[in-house]
Amino acid sequence: MLGLPESALAANKARFGFLRRFRPSNLILFAAAPFIAYLFATNPNYGRSLVAIIGVESNAGQLFYGYCLLLAASATGAAAAFFWRRRPFARPAMNFWIPWLWAAHFALALGLAAGLLDTGPFIDSVVANSVDPYESDLVKKAVSPRELTEEARLRFESGFLLAARIYLVAAAVALGLASLPGIAFFSEKLKSYLLLALAAVNGLSAFYLIFVAYAGFASGLFLTLRATVFAYIAAAILGLIWAGLQGLKLGKYTIPTFSALSAALFCLCVFFAFQPKDTYALIGSFDGRVAIIKGTPQGMADKIRFGEFEGSVSDDVRIRSAVDAQSALKSMAENTSVSAAFIPLADVPEEAEPVWQATFLPDKYKYPSIATGVFAAFLALLVVGAIIHRLHPLAIATEFFIDTIRGIPMLVIILYIGLPLSGAVKSASGGFIDFSNLTRGVIAISIGYSAFMAEIFRAGINAVPVGQIEAARSLGLNRWHVARHIILPQALKIVIPPLGNEFIAMLKDTSLLSILSVRDLTQRMREFQAASFLPFAPFNSAAILYVFLTLAAASLLKTIERRSDRKGQRS
Repeated sequence: MLGLPESALAANKARFGFLRRFRPSNLILFAAAPFIAYLFATNPNYGRSLVAIIGVESNAGQLFYGYCLLLAASATGAAAAFFWRRRPFARPAMNFWIPWLWAAHFALALGLAAGLLDTGPFIDSVVANSVDPYESDLVKKAVSPRELTEEARLRFESGFLLAARIYLVAAAVALGLASLPGIAFFSEKLKSYLLLALAAVNGLSAFYLIFVAYAGFASGLFLTLRATVFAYIAAAILGLIWAGLQGLKLGKYTIPTFSALSAALFCLCVFFAFQPKDTYALIGSFDGRVAIIKGTPQGMADKIRFGEFEGSVSDDVRIRSAVDAQSALKSMAENTSVSAAFIPLADVPEEAEPVWQATFLPDKYKYPSIATGVFAAFLALLVVGAIIHRLHPLAIATEFFIDTIRGIPMLVIILYIGLPLSGAVKSASGGFIDFSNLTRGVIAISIGYSAFMAEIFRAGINAVPVGQIEAARSLGLNRWHVARHIILPQALKIVIPPLGNEFIAMLKDTSLLSILSVRDLTQRMREFQAASFLPFAPFNSAAILYVFLTLAAASLLKTIERRSDRKGQRS
């Protein structure tokens, strides 16, 4: 290479080994970093934009200090308990670090329990941003960023000190019992459970701090990263499920079972369709508004509103809601603005002459009839497809889902799931299921990307040699063990690069969640630009920040890919 001897090449490789770990694009960014830093240092607008976009609050230093203390205490406790439970290790270095982890954990826990380490501002911020500011009495009204009242602050800080002291005593007792050797009534299995409990408590605390707790020192950045991670995990799980369903084979009773299910749904459709119908009558004149009582189907209300009924004199009829038929009739008699009512025929007064009558199936029967009919027809089509192509009906349904989702823009999926579908779920559950805008956006992105991930996983699974699968089955392994020990380890190694590309694409597409008013990096950029009227600084700052995030993600994925290759070579 370049006429250099092998000794010189080896020397260059050793000299630049550290730099060779970075991607070439990252080296270019590192070279441009001084110019970017100079731009932010000399132009105050860029600094203000970056602070607003990342979500840095006024007391960010105190919040970050408390966050780091709590995260360090949780992480060291989880790591120490986990490694202590699995000791001894073949590598002496691992055994050497376990006591130091315990020492650091108990030092931090003692400082928190004694009140020597001030985490109060961070805890107050987390609690204040976890409650409804309009309904809760814990937060001060009309204060931004949110703050707890003095009474609530003292209550939660004293509660945290009490919880820290209880944990410190319990952890010391559990560790002491787990360290005692040779006690007959205290088995090794029980010791293992104690260490597992310590690892679980601290691990869940670290998980909450990283992925859930409000981070006022960088709320916009954390929200974007958390949305990406949660959506990526959910999309990967769904993608594996879709890929697994595509590999299903026809069984002896598959087609008869799906045929019977389709017939049963069709019978339910007929049952709901032939339930008693309601008859409503429109009475009065069209000089004023028409009273529409609660529970009237939307289709009937729209017919009246747009004048699409027999005897209409206008295509724009004004309507008004009423609680029941008596309320509608009372409005006609007392309110000059209401001159007509659309009520059940049984409630029409004897002296009133109906202008128009309509007979329809009530919504409580109509929608179940439509739903069961659609599912019955869908299952029937799947059965026909299974007979023709000799494929499992669920495999055909999964293929239809993947092709459909891949053909819909991500913005449309986010809007559909975030607005009408979530509203319908909330209405159907009586308000019990009411997802936040962030949860709706994460669900939408995970569903949209699961279709692409399913094809990636399917390609990786198909790349595994069939001979290995047949050999594993000949040894007596069932389908689950074959998938777990033979197929998935090899398929995941193959699909690491495309899965990394999906993560980077998902990181950028979280910016679409701003359409749901999720205050991620993009939404904060828009808010700051609208408030400051700066033409370039907010957009340039957001673009630079996204470049740094995507390059960092690409470097991390490259490292994972390199280590996976090394493991494959060693094996």
